[in-house]
Amino acid sequence: MGIHAVSVMLEALNRDAQHATIAKFIQNELDAEREKVALLHQQGSQQPELLREQGAQQFELLRQQQAAAGGSMHSRRPETL
Repeated sequence: MGIHAVSVMLEALNRDAQHATIAKFIQNELDAEREKVALLHQQGSQQPELLREQGAQQFELLRQQQAAAGGSMHSRRPETL
């Protein structure tokens, strides 16, 4: 809806209704922005935990790979020169 259409609609209302309509619009905009901020904060607080979990998984995978590589080396007979 364009600015002109909004002006025409507001002019059709009495002053109290204009103020109430504008206040409701502003409140709705603030609520939407607050929801966005809350979501960003939630995502930001979850990110360090996800990074810790990912690091722990990578560490465990590396440990398992090293254990498997070490085990396979010990199971082979030493070569004679």
